[in-house]
Amino acid sequence: MKALIDLFLETRRTLRAHAVRFGLTSLGIVWGAFMLTYLTATMEGTLQHFVEEIEEVGPRIVWAFPGTVIKDRVGERGARAVELENDDIDRMRRLDSIEHAVANIGLWAQVVRAGGRTKLLTVFGVQPETASVRNFEAASGRFISPTDIEQVARVAFLGPVAALRLFGHTEVVGKTLQIESLSFRVIGVSSAKGEQLINMNGRDDRAVLIPYTTAQRWFRKNEIHEAILFSPRIRERSHASIRHVRQVIGLHHDFDPSLETALSFVNLQDILKVVHTLNFGVKFFLYVAGLVTLLVGAVGVMNIMLVVVGERTGEIGLRKAVGASNRAIFAQFIAESSAVAALSALFGAGLGIFFVKVTAALLPPDAPFSSPPIINWTSVALAVSTLIAVGITAGVIPAIRATRVAPAVSLRSR
Repeated sequence: MKALIDLFLETRRTLRAHAVRFGLTSLGIVWGAFMLTYLTATMEGTLQHFVEEIEEVGPRIVWAFPGTVIKDRVGERGARAVELENDDIDRMRRLDSIEHAVANIGLWAQVVRAGGRTKLLTVFGVQPETASVRNFEAASGRFISPTDIEQVARVAFLGPVAALRLFGHTEVVGKTLQIESLSFRVIGVSSAKGEQLINMNGRDDRAVLIPYTTAQRWFRKNEIHEAILFSPRIRERSHASIRHVRQVIGLHHDFDPSLETALSFVNLQDILKVVHTLNFGVKFFLYVAGLVTLLVGAVGVMNIMLVVVGERTGEIGLRKAVGASNRAIFAQFIAESSAVAALSALFGAGLGIFFVKVTAALLPPDAPFSSPPIINWTSVALAVSTLIAVGITAGVIPAIRATRVAPAVSLRSR
């Protein structure tokens, strides 16, 4: 224990004696720690922000669109359209790989009237499970129910912006609106989603949702679907669920499941995969840049320690003459280089954390294209540990050179 205390005191004395020299040398390590801490926090915040913005449209959503069946050696002359119907939704629901499958009947740019106001809004025919698939939550009232579907009820669930434009700042649940010439009773208003990075159906906050059976009876006059939405049970296996949908729809609509033109899909998992890939690429670049900075800092520490060894040759010889072992000399110089690296790493990481907190306080949390940085404590701990390891490694060569100093030669230099 006494040996460790002596080592600590001697290391502190040496660092104080060469404070300016060690301070200038450690700037590279401080900058590396700061850059890794701050930039990784920025990327972590950006990734989380974009994932949340993308998932606002639906956490595991896949859009299935009907296409055309083209016969071999005939081409488009013999093509026929694939028409998705209500029964196809039930067939998808029975698949083990799919949790929900719902109608998504788009009635674009409908004239909607309420409270003396007339607006052009997007109207969708939906099902009760749409709330889960498309990530709708009722801020007031309720969502479309199975009873509404069975009774072909003329009820409407509004996005918050649509409610504001139609009724202003008043309670809207229970009031009446008109879509074209039909009256609908408002049963609920959605929680605000804000800006969305994915708007396959237009902004959800501006939408008017009605039962899909009502949309088919009063507007479409048929049971044909322009798209069916479904959510896989496991998002990472969404491609398997797409393959199963191709098989079951192909079986009932008489086409080869491998025919790409018969059905097309937009998979949220593919979009998220692109985001994660871009984030990984940027993080990889940051880590490489940080590694280069660390190597520069390590070279600086090693050089300054070599200079210190040369200047302290007499001291080293004297310590050896009074009985200091090579192990003690080696430990002394390793402790000094490690202390420089550790203090620099902690200071740089602390500086990075400070700027992360300042940036997070200045950025608005609901900004659509920017996000507060989020500290990844694992990355911070890894960066600090790496810097300390670099400092220890940088001190090995100077420490070995110090142990090789001959006492007789070093004493003559005093």
